[in-house]
Amino acid sequence: MPDLVCVTGGAGFVGSYVVKELLAKGYSVRATVRDPGDKKKTAHLEGFDGASDRLELFKADLEKPGAFEDAVRGAKYVVHTASAVTLVAADPQKEIVDVAVNGTKNVVGAALASGSVERIVVTSSVAAVVGGDKPREYRYSEKDWNDTATVRSDAYATSKVQAERAARELVRGKDVRFIAMLPALILGPVLTEAHLRTSPAILYELMKGKWPGIPNLYFGVIDVRDVALAHVAALAVAEPADRYLCSTAAMGLREMGEILRETVPTSKTPRMRLPNLLMYATALFDKRVTFGFLKQNLDQAPIFENQRLRSELGVKLRAVRETVADTARSIAAIAADVGRASSSA
Repeated sequence: MPDLVCVTGGAGFVGSYVVKELLAKGYSVRATVRDPGDKKKTAHLEGFDGASDRLELFKADLEKPGAFEDAVRGAKYVVHTASAVTLVAADPQKEIVDVAVNGTKNVVGAALASGSVERIVVTSSVAAVVGGDKPREYRYSEKDWNDTATVRSDAYATSKVQAERAARELVRGKDVRFIAMLPALILGPVLTEAHLRTSPAILYELMKGKWPGIPNLYFGVIDVRDVALAHVAALAVAEPADRYLCSTAAMGLREMGEILRETVPTSKTPRMRLPNLLMYATALFDKRVTFGFLKQNLDQAPIFENQRLRSELGVKLRAVRETVADTARSIAAIAADVGRASSSA
Protein backbone atom coordinates (compact mmCIF):
# COMPACT_ATOMS: atom_id res chain seq x y z
CA MET A 1 0.00 0.00 0.00
CA PRO A 2 1.24 3.53 -0.76
CA ASP A 3 2.35 5.64 2.19
CA LEU A 4 -0.51 7.77 3.53
CA VAL A 5 -0.13 11.54 3.89
CA CYS A 6 -2.58 13.88 5.61
CA VAL A 7 -2.58 17.38 4.08
CA THR A 8 -4.38 20.08 6.03
CA GLY A 9 -5.83 22.96 4.04
CA GLY A 10 -5.90 20.68 1.02
CA ALA A 11 -8.02 23.01 -1.11
CA GLY A 12 -5.84 26.05 -0.44
CA PHE A 13 -3.31 27.53 -2.84
CA VAL A 14 -0.29 25.69 -1.40
CA GLY A 15 -2.27 22.68 -0.19
CA SER A 16 -3.73 21.99 -3.63
CA TYR A 17 -0.30 21.78 -5.22
CA VAL A 18 1.02 19.63 -2.37
CA VAL A 19 -1.88 17.21 -2.93
CA LYS A 20 -1.20 17.20 -6.67
CA GLU A 21 2.51 16.50 -6.19
CA LEU A 22 1.89 13.76 -3.63
CA LEU A 23 -0.53 11.98 -5.96
CA ALA A 24 1.97 12.30 -8.80
CA LYS A 25 4.60 10.66 -6.58
CA GLY A 26 2.29 7.73 -5.80
CA TYR A 27 1.24 8.58 -2.23
CA SER A 28 -2.26 8.14 -0.85
CA VAL A 29 -3.65 11.43 0.44
CA ARG A 30 -6.21 12.56 2.96
CA ALA A 31 -6.87 16.24 2.42
CA THR A 32 -8.71 18.23 5.06
CA VAL A 33 -11.06 20.96 3.86
CA ARG A 34 -13.72 23.09 5.49
CA ASP A 35 -16.55 21.57 3.44
CA PRO A 36 -15.93 18.45 1.31
CA GLY A 37 -19.30 19.03 -0.37
CA ASP A 38 -18.35 22.47 -1.73
CA LYS A 39 -17.46 21.44 -5.28
CA LYS A 40 -16.59 25.02 -6.17
CA LYS A 41 -13.57 24.69 -3.89
CA THR A 42 -12.78 20.96 -4.15
CA ALA A 43 -13.56 19.87 -7.73
CA HIS A 44 -10.01 20.67 -8.88
CA LEU A 45 -8.61 18.24 -6.29
CA GLU A 46 -10.79 15.41 -7.54
CA GLY A 47 -9.59 16.11 -11.07
CA PHE A 48 -5.91 15.43 -10.28
CA ASP A 49 -4.34 12.27 -11.72
CA GLY A 50 -4.63 9.50 -9.14
CA ALA A 51 -7.34 11.26 -7.13
CA SER A 52 -10.06 8.73 -7.94
CA ASP A 53 -8.40 5.93 -5.98
CA ARG A 54 -5.82 7.65 -3.74
CA LEU A 55 -7.49 10.84 -2.47
CA GLU A 56 -9.97 11.23 0.39
CA LEU A 57 -11.45 14.53 1.58
CA PHE A 58 -12.04 15.05 5.29
CA LYS A 59 -13.92 17.88 6.97
CA ALA A 60 -11.80 19.68 9.57
CA ASP A 61 -11.68 23.11 11.21
CA LEU A 62 -8.43 24.54 12.59
CA GLU A 63 -10.17 26.06 15.58
CA LYS A 64 -12.04 22.90 16.62
CA PRO A 65 -10.12 20.66 19.07
CA GLY A 66 -9.98 17.05 17.91
CA ALA A 67 -11.02 17.93 14.37
CA PHE A 68 -7.96 16.29 12.79
CA GLU A 69 -7.87 12.99 14.67
CA ASP A 70 -9.74 10.97 12.02
CA ALA A 71 -7.76 12.49 9.16
CA VAL A 72 -4.33 11.67 10.63
CA ARG A 73 -5.19 8.21 11.95
CA GLY A 74 -2.85 5.71 10.28
CA ALA A 75 -0.98 8.39 8.30
CA LYS A 76 2.79 8.17 8.03
CA TYR A 77 3.23 11.87 7.28
CA VAL A 78 1.38 15.12 7.96
CA VAL A 79 1.76 18.25 5.85
CA HIS A 80 0.12 21.21 7.61
CA THR A 81 -0.60 23.95 5.07
CA ALA A 82 -3.89 25.18 6.53
CA SER A 83 -3.69 28.79 7.65
CA ALA A 84 -6.06 31.66 8.27
CA VAL A 85 -4.27 34.53 6.50
CA THR A 86 -5.56 37.62 8.30
CA LEU A 87 -3.47 40.78 8.50
CA VAL A 88 -5.88 43.11 10.28
CA ALA A 89 -8.30 42.32 13.11
CA ALA A 90 -10.11 44.08 15.92
CA ASP A 91 -8.46 41.68 18.37
CA PRO A 92 -5.21 40.54 16.69
CA GLN A 93 -4.18 38.32 19.60
CA LYS A 94 -7.41 36.34 19.47
CA GLU A 95 -8.20 36.49 15.76
CA ILE A 96 -4.70 36.10 14.29
CA VAL A 97 -2.15 34.78 16.79
CA ASP A 98 -4.35 32.42 18.81
CA VAL A 99 -5.97 30.97 15.68
CA ALA A 100 -2.57 30.13 14.16
CA VAL A 101 -1.05 28.76 17.36
CA ASN A 102 -4.05 26.73 18.47
CA GLY A 103 -4.64 25.39 14.96
CA THR A 104 -1.05 24.20 14.72
CA LYS A 105 -1.28 22.64 18.16
CA ASN A 106 -4.46 20.80 17.14
CA VAL A 107 -2.80 19.33 14.05
CA VAL A 108 0.51 18.45 15.69
CA GLY A 109 -1.25 17.07 18.77
CA ALA A 110 -3.40 14.80 16.60
CA ALA A 111 -0.33 13.63 14.68
CA LEU A 112 1.51 12.76 17.89
CA ALA A 113 -1.54 10.97 19.33
CA SER A 114 -1.93 8.86 16.19
CA GLY A 115 1.15 6.78 16.95
CA SER A 116 1.73 6.37 13.21
CA VAL A 117 3.05 9.76 12.07
CA GLU A 118 6.81 9.90 11.51
CA ARG A 119 7.23 13.38 9.99
CA ILE A 120 5.34 16.65 10.19
CA VAL A 121 5.96 19.41 7.66
CA VAL A 122 4.46 22.81 8.49
CA THR A 123 4.07 25.72 6.08
CA SER A 124 5.27 28.83 7.87
CA SER A 125 6.62 32.04 6.30
CA VAL A 126 9.70 34.20 5.95
CA ALA A 127 7.78 36.45 8.34
CA ALA A 128 9.01 34.10 11.06
CA VAL A 129 12.60 34.87 10.02
CA VAL A 130 12.82 38.56 9.06
CA GLY A 131 13.02 40.87 12.05
CA GLY A 132 13.53 44.59 12.32
CA ASP A 133 16.97 44.40 13.88
CA LYS A 134 19.15 43.58 10.89
CA PRO A 135 20.82 45.87 8.30
CA ARG A 136 19.41 45.79 4.78
CA GLU A 137 22.44 43.97 3.40
CA TYR A 138 22.00 41.10 5.89
CA ARG A 139 21.51 37.64 4.35
CA TYR A 140 18.80 35.72 6.18
CA SER A 141 19.20 31.98 6.67
CA GLU A 142 17.35 29.22 8.47
CA LYS A 143 19.10 30.06 11.74
CA ASP A 144 17.31 33.42 11.97
CA TRP A 145 14.14 34.14 13.93
CA ASN A 146 11.95 37.21 13.95
CA ASP A 147 12.21 38.20 17.59
CA THR A 148 11.22 41.84 17.08
CA ALA A 149 7.61 41.41 15.92
CA THR A 150 4.87 41.92 18.49
CA VAL A 151 1.13 41.47 18.41
CA ARG A 152 0.78 45.23 18.12
CA SER A 153 3.44 45.82 15.45
CA ASP A 154 2.95 42.70 13.30
CA ALA A 155 0.43 40.14 14.49
CA TYR A 156 0.82 37.97 11.37
CA ALA A 157 4.59 37.55 11.84
CA THR A 158 4.06 36.98 15.56
CA SER A 159 1.55 34.23 14.78
CA LYS A 160 4.07 32.46 12.53
CA VAL A 161 6.84 32.63 15.11
CA GLN A 162 4.67 31.46 17.98
CA ALA A 163 2.98 28.69 15.97
CA GLU A 164 6.31 27.22 14.86
CA ARG A 165 7.78 27.40 18.33
CA ALA A 166 4.66 25.83 19.84
CA ALA A 167 4.91 22.94 17.39
CA ARG A 168 8.59 22.43 18.17
CA GLU A 169 7.84 22.32 21.87
CA LEU A 170 5.15 19.66 21.33
CA VAL A 171 7.47 17.35 19.36
CA ARG A 172 10.46 17.85 21.66
CA GLY A 173 11.63 14.45 22.88
CA LYS A 174 9.20 12.61 20.61
CA ASP A 175 10.21 10.18 17.87
CA VAL A 176 8.76 12.47 15.18
CA ARG A 177 10.70 14.63 12.73
CA PHE A 178 9.48 18.26 12.46
CA ILE A 179 10.24 20.43 9.42
CA ALA A 180 9.20 24.05 8.85
CA MET A 181 8.93 25.51 5.34
CA LEU A 182 9.48 29.28 5.24
CA PRO A 183 8.31 30.64 1.88
CA ALA A 184 8.57 34.21 0.66
CA LEU A 185 5.77 35.63 -1.53
CA ILE A 186 4.14 32.60 -3.16
CA LEU A 187 3.00 33.13 -6.73
CA GLY A 188 2.14 30.74 -9.55
CA PRO A 189 -0.92 29.45 -11.41
CA VAL A 190 -4.13 29.80 -9.41
CA LEU A 191 -6.51 26.84 -9.69
CA THR A 192 -9.76 28.20 -8.27
CA GLU A 193 -11.50 31.50 -7.66
CA ALA A 194 -10.72 31.15 -3.94
CA HIS A 195 -6.99 31.23 -4.73
CA LEU A 196 -7.41 34.77 -6.04
CA ARG A 197 -7.80 35.81 -2.41
CA THR A 198 -4.49 34.29 -1.34
CA SER A 199 -0.94 35.54 -2.00
CA PRO A 200 -1.50 36.09 -5.78
CA ALA A 201 -4.14 38.65 -4.81
CA ILE A 202 -1.52 41.38 -5.08
CA LEU A 203 -1.17 40.69 -8.83
CA TYR A 204 -4.92 40.18 -9.25
CA GLU A 205 -5.60 43.61 -7.78
CA LEU A 206 -3.03 45.20 -10.09
CA MET A 207 -4.57 43.50 -13.12
CA LYS A 208 -8.04 44.72 -12.13
CA GLY A 209 -6.77 48.28 -11.84
CA LYS A 210 -7.56 48.55 -8.13
CA TRP A 211 -4.31 50.42 -7.52
CA PRO A 212 -3.82 53.92 -8.98
CA GLY A 213 -0.13 53.18 -9.48
CA ILE A 214 2.63 50.78 -8.49
CA PRO A 215 4.90 51.41 -5.51
CA ASN A 216 8.58 50.53 -5.57
CA LEU A 217 8.04 47.47 -3.39
CA TYR A 218 10.24 44.40 -3.71
CA PHE A 219 9.50 40.84 -2.64
CA GLY A 220 11.33 37.58 -2.41
CA VAL A 221 9.28 35.31 -4.68
CA ILE A 222 8.87 31.57 -5.05
CA ASP A 223 6.64 29.52 -7.33
CA VAL A 224 3.86 27.57 -5.61
CA ARG A 225 4.86 24.50 -7.65
CA ASP A 226 8.36 24.69 -6.19
CA VAL A 227 6.95 25.14 -2.69
CA ALA A 228 4.96 21.94 -3.17
CA LEU A 229 8.03 20.11 -4.47
CA ALA A 230 9.92 21.17 -1.36
CA HIS A 231 7.20 19.94 1.00
CA VAL A 232 7.03 16.55 -0.67
CA ALA A 233 10.82 16.20 -0.95
CA ALA A 234 11.09 16.79 2.81
CA LEU A 235 9.08 13.61 3.35
CA ALA A 236 11.45 11.51 1.27
CA VAL A 237 15.01 12.66 2.03
CA ALA A 238 16.80 10.58 4.63
CA GLU A 239 17.92 13.40 6.92
CA PRO A 240 15.95 16.61 6.34
CA ALA A 241 16.87 19.81 8.14
CA ASP A 242 14.36 21.31 10.56
CA ARG A 243 13.85 24.53 8.54
CA TYR A 244 13.99 25.52 4.87
CA LEU A 245 13.86 29.07 3.54
CA CYS A 246 11.94 29.02 0.26
CA SER A 247 12.73 31.97 -2.00
CA THR A 248 13.93 31.98 -5.59
CA ALA A 249 14.93 35.63 -6.05
CA ALA A 250 13.64 39.13 -5.43
CA MET A 251 11.62 41.12 -7.95
CA GLY A 252 10.11 44.57 -7.77
CA LEU A 253 6.38 45.10 -8.13
CA ARG A 254 7.00 47.50 -11.01
CA GLU A 255 8.81 44.82 -12.99
CA MET A 256 5.99 42.43 -12.18
CA GLY A 257 3.59 45.04 -13.53
CA GLU A 258 5.50 45.13 -16.81
CA ILE A 259 5.22 41.33 -17.07
CA LEU A 260 1.50 41.50 -16.35
CA ARG A 261 0.94 44.04 -19.12
CA GLU A 262 3.03 41.99 -21.58
CA THR A 263 1.35 38.70 -20.70
CA VAL A 264 -2.23 39.97 -20.49
CA PRO A 265 -2.43 43.18 -22.57
CA THR A 266 -6.14 43.53 -21.77
CA SER A 267 -5.47 43.83 -18.03
CA LYS A 268 -5.85 47.18 -16.28
CA THR A 269 -2.41 47.06 -14.71
CA PRO A 270 -1.38 50.67 -14.00
CA ARG A 271 1.76 52.31 -15.34
CA MET A 272 2.02 55.21 -12.91
CA ARG A 273 4.70 54.92 -10.22
CA LEU A 274 3.72 55.69 -6.64
CA PRO A 275 6.39 57.57 -4.65
CA ASN A 276 7.77 56.12 -1.43
CA LEU A 277 6.50 59.08 0.58
CA LEU A 278 2.94 58.25 -0.43
CA MET A 279 3.39 54.69 0.82
CA TYR A 280 4.53 55.94 4.22
CA ALA A 281 1.50 58.24 4.30
CA THR A 282 -0.70 55.27 3.45
CA ALA A 283 0.69 53.36 6.43
CA LEU A 284 -0.75 56.01 8.72
CA PHE A 285 -4.33 54.94 8.01
CA ASP A 286 -4.10 51.49 6.36
CA LYS A 287 -3.25 48.89 9.01
CA ARG A 288 -2.32 46.32 6.35
CA VAL A 289 0.78 48.39 5.59
CA THR A 290 3.24 48.85 8.45
CA PHE A 291 6.29 51.09 8.67
CA GLY A 292 8.37 48.00 9.40
CA PHE A 293 7.21 46.32 6.19
CA LEU A 294 7.94 49.44 4.15
CA LYS A 295 11.37 49.81 5.71
CA GLN A 296 12.20 46.23 4.70
CA ASN A 297 10.60 46.14 1.24
CA LEU A 298 10.72 49.60 -0.34
CA ASP A 299 13.49 49.86 -2.97
CA GLN A 300 14.79 46.36 -2.18
CA ALA A 301 13.70 43.10 -0.58
CA PRO A 302 15.24 41.18 2.32
CA ILE A 303 17.93 38.80 1.06
CA PHE A 304 17.28 35.10 1.59
CA GLU A 305 19.62 32.13 1.33
CA ASN A 306 18.19 29.20 -0.65
CA GLN A 307 21.20 26.87 -0.76
CA ARG A 308 19.68 24.40 1.67
CA LEU A 309 16.45 24.23 -0.37
CA ARG A 310 18.33 23.54 -3.60
CA SER A 311 21.06 21.22 -2.37
CA GLU A 312 19.30 19.16 0.31
CA LEU A 313 15.83 18.93 -1.24
CA GLY A 314 16.97 19.10 -4.86
CA VAL A 315 14.43 21.75 -5.88
CA LYS A 316 15.28 23.32 -9.25
CA LEU A 317 13.70 26.72 -8.90
CA ARG A 318 11.67 28.28 -11.70
CA ALA A 319 12.64 31.75 -12.87
CA VAL A 320 10.58 34.49 -11.21
CA ARG A 321 9.65 35.98 -14.59
CA GLU A 322 8.12 32.64 -15.62
CA THR A 323 6.25 32.43 -12.32
CA VAL A 324 4.76 35.92 -12.65
CA ALA A 325 3.72 35.33 -16.28
CA ASP A 326 2.09 31.99 -15.41
CA THR A 327 0.28 33.66 -12.51
CA ALA A 328 -1.05 36.38 -14.82
CA ARG A 329 -2.33 33.90 -17.40
CA SER A 330 -4.10 31.82 -14.78
CA ILE A 331 -5.67 34.88 -13.15
CA ALA A 332 -7.03 36.01 -16.50
CA ALA A 333 -8.44 32.53 -17.17
CA ILE A 334 -10.10 32.18 -13.75
CA ALA A 335 -11.49 35.72 -13.92
CA ALA A 336 -12.96 34.97 -17.36
CA ASP A 337 -14.59 31.79 -16.03
CA VAL A 338 -16.06 33.72 -13.10
CA GLY A 339 -17.37 36.37 -15.49
CA ARG A 340 -19.03 33.80 -17.74
CA ALA A 341 -20.60 32.05 -14.75
CA SER A 342 -21.99 35.37 -13.48
CA SER A 343 -23.42 36.22 -16.89
CA SER A 344 -25.23 32.90 -17.19
CA ALA A 345 -26.58 32.95 -13.64
